[in-house]
Amino acid sequence: MMNQFRTVISLNGIWNFAFVHEEYQPTEPLKEPLLMAVPSSYNDIGVTTDFRDYVGVVAYEKIINVPDMIKNETIRLRIGSASHQTRVFCNGQWIGTHKGGFLPMDFLVPENLKLEKQIRITILVDNRLDFQSLPMGEIIKHNGVDKQIINYDFYNYAGIHRDVLLYTLPINPIEDIFVDYQIFHDRAQIQYTLQTQGVFVNATLTDPFGQIVSESTVLNEILYVENPLLWGIGKGQMYRLKIQTQTDEYTVSIGLRTVEVKEDHFLLNGERIFLKGFGKHEDFFLSGKANQSSVNLRDFELMKWINANSFRTSHYPYAEEIYDLADRYGVLIIDEVPAVGFNFWSSRKVYSIDVANDLTLEEHKREVKALIERDRFHPSVIMISLANEANTHEEGAYPYFKSLVEYTRLLTKLPLTIVEWVGANDNLVASLVDVIGVNRYIGWYTDFADLSVISSQLKKVLTDYHDRFHKPILLSEFGADTIAGVHTLPSLAFSEEFQVDFIEEYTKVVSSLDFVIGEHVWNFADFMTKQGLTRFIGNKKGVFTRERQPKMIAHFLKKHWKV
Repeated sequence: MMNQFRTVISLNGIWNFAFVHEEYQPTEPLKEPLLMAVPSSYNDIGVTTDFRDYVGVVAYEKIINVPDMIKNETIRLRIGSASHQTRVFCNGQWIGTHKGGFLPMDFLVPENLKLEKQIRITILVDNRLDFQSLPMGEIIKHNGVDKQIINYDFYNYAGIHRDVLLYTLPINPIEDIFVDYQIFHDRAQIQYTLQTQGVFVNATLTDPFGQIVSESTVLNEILYVENPLLWGIGKGQMYRLKIQTQTDEYTVSIGLRTVEVKEDHFLLNGERIFLKGFGKHEDFFLSGKANQSSVNLRDFELMKWINANSFRTSHYPYAEEIYDLADRYGVLIIDEVPAVGFNFWSSRKVYSIDVANDLTLEEHKREVKALIERDRFHPSVIMISLANEANTHEEGAYPYFKSLVEYTRLLTKLPLTIVEWVGANDNLVASLVDVIGVNRYIGWYTDFADLSVISSQLKKVLTDYHDRFHKPILLSEFGADTIAGVHTLPSLAFSEEFQVDFIEEYTKVVSSLDFVIGEHVWNFADFMTKQGLTRFIGNKKGVFTRERQPKMIAHFLKKHWKV
């Protein structure tokens, strides 16, 4: 946040770039570098297979001039995300390391470097995944070269995917703000707590129209709002809390709302809601997983057009701008950590001393904590998803997820879910969470193209889960690959007509079961995957094409979700 006390400088743009060996140290500037866009996935910038499918370390380098006006300030470097392990250097001096490809990292620029006229920033990014990373992956040697094995269905895009910012902090900055609120019938109380060595001046709360509704000159006070405007679906009503000290100021946006799981239902502001929407991906042609404001806005306009009210951040935390837009559009988010790949689709065990072990669990907890800390102010986030399609039938799954769930409940009051592929009778962990997500592709991966089996089989799957665990169910994935522009009569698999018939069968079942709290179609848009016999240049289950144009199914869902 830039204001009179803080300066923010974007370092986005064209950087020098090179493929480097694992032991590379940036003691000197890159020689004969390539060029690379930041943010972007480097995979789709090059024109060779070796470029696209490279496994290992790459170097980003940019030389910046340090303005004299900020040299007396504390200077920090923030990288929104880089996949998947990052080491950062300034003028060859190491300043920090980060693990994880979907959450931000923040480093102090050393005092001795502030005296330099120029700083050469080097960011080393390693795209390799192993069993102690999220997502999980495995490296094998193939003809003496590292080959990445992944057991999930989206492309392992790599690079610097979000903003790179140089920013300053004043003397005795506001280090953190904690906000808690309660909503009563006609009043809300908002308690703020400040972490700072600075001298507090005041706190001001403005309503969604910019009018001051409460203020205080007392540190760590409670502010009261009469007849509060509640945040809700399609109602992005945000209050703004500005905290000022003698040397700093910071503003956070607050949406007043309540969420609750009660019996078989999900309640928002005390009223039962039904989740209509999608599993999504951060994915677009040319830029890969890079954050793009134009793409983000188009996606939210399409969700508004189609009458969707929610989505899951499958299968990782998205860029912060997307959560800001969800707050403003009044769209609900199930916020998912990158716990995907916890399966081998074989008899091989996941929870073992050399696969998902204690180190994996610690990394899982670290990323849950980082996600919750980053997204805690967003009213759009209504649930935390702890994993997608993990092997929850294995004996080792229960102690793993029991520890994870107990830890997560110490950090947040939000409902928790795990998205399942395992059947109810084999599941060992579903009792731990508040909502059970179920992914099913009956009539596609099983009983291919047979629509007649969907109704009875899907009803049994969902009912079995409810009968055993007595929890509300979200149908979190269902869909059929569809090639845009292919039309057949009668409908045949891969045609747009078949996708409509397929999705309609699922929605009929969901409508008949009162304990199902929502339906998320897989996927919002076509997206890139690794190559495979079942993938025609990516996954084509999108309701929209990768270019964000509607298939026939979009018009069906627009009408279906209007009710």
